[in-house]
Amino acid sequence: MIGTESGWIVAVGAALFMAGFGYNALVSWLERNGYDEGYTALLVVGGVLFTLMGVAVIDWRAALLAFGAFACSGFWMVVGSWWRHVNARKNGQLAIVDETRGIPREQK
Repeated sequence: MIGTESGWIVAVGAALFMAGFGYNALVSWLERNGYDEGYTALLVVGGVLFTLMGVAVIDWRAALLAFGAFACSGFWMVVGSWWRHVNARKNGQLAIVDETRGIPREQK
C-alpha cells in the first residue's frame, strides 16, 4: 500500500484524467463505427475497472471494497442492458421476417 498521504494521489489523479481523455476518444470511435451497439454497459464497466486500478495503486483494500460495491450495484444494469439489446435485435429480426412474408407487424 502506498498510502493515502503520499504524493501518489495527485499522480494517479492526473494519470486517470489523461487516460479518461483517451478512453473517451476510444468510445467515440466505437460509436462512430457502430461497434458500441449493445455494449454500452460493458464500456462503463471498463471505465470503472480502469479507475479502480488507479485507486489500487493508492490503496488496494479501498479498490477491492469499491469493486465489490460497484459489482453489486451494477450487476443488474449490465444484465438488463444486455437483455434489452437482445430483445431489440430479436424484434428487429422478426420485423424483417414478417415484412418479407407480407405480414404487417401490428397484426401479429
